[in-house]
Amino acid sequence: MNRILSELQKANQRMDGFEKRFDKLDQYIKELKDGQDLLKDSTINRVGSYIEEVAKHIDERFDESQETLEDQQRVIDTLAVRSVKNESEVK
Repeated sequence: MNRILSELQKANQRMDGFEKRFDKLDQYIKELKDGQDLLKDSTINRVGSYIEEVAKHIDERFDESQETLEDQQRVIDTLAVRSVKNESEVK
């Protein structure tokens, strides 16, 4: 009977050890999930701000291009008027 009781106590001690290990494992899993969430949030925030900066840069370049095109169109219009005037003077 004492031998059976001794074996049961050993089995209980092993079970206690397993429970402690599972508790540690659960804690590690929770820490990993928390780390993944932080990494995901950080990545999303960085990418979001990067996209905003790129969009701002594109808008600025587009505005500059529009101004350049308008200036060029004014020059073309002026040259067209001169060309018509010169052509009429030649005739």
